Amino acid sequence: MSEQFQHIFMPLKIRDVVIRNRISITGHGTFMHGGLPTEQLRNYFAERSKGGIGLVVSECGTVDPRYPQLLKIHDENLIPEFKKMTQAVQAHGAKIFQQLGHVGWMGLGARLTFDSSGVPRRYADKVPPVPKAMEIEDIQDVIEMFAKAARNCRAAGYDGVEIHPSYGTYLLSSFISPYCNHRTDEYGGSLENRSRFVFEIIDSVREAVGEDYVVGIQLNADDLTPSGMDFEEWQELARWVDETGKIDYMTIKAGTYWTPNMIIPDMQHPLKLWVPYASGIKRVVKNAYVITVGRINDPTMAEQILAEGHADMVAMTRQHIADPELVNKTKEGRTEDIRPCVACNDGCLGHVYDNMGFSCTHNPAAGNEKEKGIGTLKRAEKFKNVMVVGGGPGGLKTAEVAARRGHNVTLYEKRAQLGGQVRFAAKGAAREELIGITDYLELQIKKLGVAVHLNTNVTTEMILSSDADAVVLANGSLPVRQSITWVPPFDLLDPATKGIDQDNVLTTWDLLEKEVETGQKVVVADDGDGHWKAASIAELLLDQGKQVELISNLGEVLYDIDDMRRFPYLRRVFAKGLVFTPYTAIKEIDGNTVYVYNIHTGQERTIEGVDNVVLAYFGKADEALYFSVKGKVRELYRIGDCLAPRLIGDAIRDGENVAKKL
Repeated sequence: MSEQFQHIFMPLKIRDVVIRNRISITGHGTFMHGGLPTEQLRNYFAERSKGGIGLVVSECGTVDPRYPQLLKIHDENLIPEFKKMTQAVQAHGAKIFQQLGHVGWMGLGARLTFDSSGVPRRYADKVPPVPKAMEIEDIQDVIEMFAKAARNCRAAGYDGVEIHPSYGTYLLSSFISPYCNHRTDEYGGSLENRSRFVFEIIDSVREAVGEDYVVGIQLNADDLTPSGMDFEEWQELARWVDETGKIDYMTIKAGTYWTPNMIIPDMQHPLKLWVPYASGIKRVVKNAYVITVGRINDPTMAEQILAEGHADMVAMTRQHIADPELVNKTKEGRTEDIRPCVACNDGCLGHVYDNMGFSCTHNPAAGNEKEKGIGTLKRAEKFKNVMVVGGGPGGLKTAEVAARRGHNVTLYEKRAQLGGQVRFAAKGAAREELIGITDYLELQIKKLGVAVHLNTNVTTEMILSSDADAVVLANGSLPVRQSITWVPPFDLLDPATKGIDQDNVLTTWDLLEKEVETGQKVVVADDGDGHWKAASIAELLLDQGKQVELISNLGEVLYDIDDMRRFPYLRRVFAKGLVFTPYTAIKEIDGNTVYVYNIHTGQERTIEGVDNVVLAYFGKADEALYFSVKGKVRELYRIGDCLAPRLIGDAIRDGENVAKKL
């Protein structure tokens, strides 16, 4: 073990629990369970333990049976099932705590919700139904619910529990924060009164589990919300909590669901963004350990945080979704082989948001540990010569996995660099970290000895004359100038957009790959992609001082992105002067005049003096090479955008799946 990481690998003793190192994951929603501790969820947590992590905090379990979408830790009949999960984690050396919470008015499947004051509040851009203001009897019921759930955790073999009153909108924080609390009784008004409920729960949980059991708490350090609590108030509350002597550790975060981007901050946010908060809380607590979290994705960064005394433990949650073996790789001196989390939030958050199942853009095994996890990759029965065409994320992943299986892999890329369209996307505003995905894969295929040929445009003849046993086409997609979406054209008899081939009309590739300079006034057109393409280009142009109007046939910028990522973008670009026009498509471009129309009413509008139009349209699969060799080679596959233009993670999953078939 390198002396470089002596703080990371220093054990931490909390009451009678000895945690083998100072790296953890916080409670985070995977929704792999339907409320039950499923085999899939067990495998997910056990994988992180197998990878060397010290502490796993299981995702929030509901103490209230009226909230069915969270883990049902309230149900003592499920103790044997929860025990399977604790044993699965502990078998590989990690400790496991269970987070206990009540989501209050956020609902998550409940027909009747509760909060401190019965006032509807925004949940990002949604407003759930009006909750019931809790009566004293309701408060007493919830206090007992927390105690019962804590007893269940101890019976199920958890090493500790963590009380969850964060985000300003979960039940307990709806009492703590004046953002939600408008009560006039003993649970409202002063900070002492507003926090009374939490202290009563701390007392009940400690009494339920005894003095020899670990009890932690997750706290905000700043609501970052109008009328919410600021850092000094949360610091005072943390000091009061610490003085009880009943809380063993504090996990420090920030934000409410009015600032949802702070709940799971993506690459638009700086690294280590919550470390100063944890450091400030640590200055005022004397008994409890402090865990910091928030965009910490590198062991060197974690070591520095610990060495400088900002926290006692570092949580690297999304980083362990991307690479559950971070700790073992660090211990073995293989930090360059750590698959970095780039905080794109497309798989871990985006797929959950879209009901597509928990995953990771960068790590196809996340949520699929049984089939794709540590130790599941098998050597091929027969080694083959594999030809991969295209050096984007799909081609790189194919080459990596195929080479690990023992195949002789040769990769061809028509450009001077590997990375494909990821290199373009990373040039967009606030998207530069995406390049970490392909940089990692490029390093892996280099170490595996994959032969790479750059500046090589593969032809039909090259494929047919090669000695390849299998050919994988990952040659991506092409930009289009004519919209191909479902939106009805302005003129059904003449649907083509006139003027689309003018010199001042650019594609995203013109802008990002060829780096064509635009004039001062620019129209960016999104034809329904609703993802980052048009949005990041619009901001890139705004940052260059351009006057930008973004038109879309959708009703919202970043329509296909969750609010946690959309909100910070909107706050930035509207402050920078973006003009956004929804439900709008281009009818015609004539010189510097753009004629647009509302897709619902047909009403026309004219935009004068436009220097450039940038078409951020859906791409088209580059499939000509595939069809030219289909049926003429022994094994032929196409993946990624060559199969159908989608997201980075889709290309990577395609690449892994095909490589396992070879």
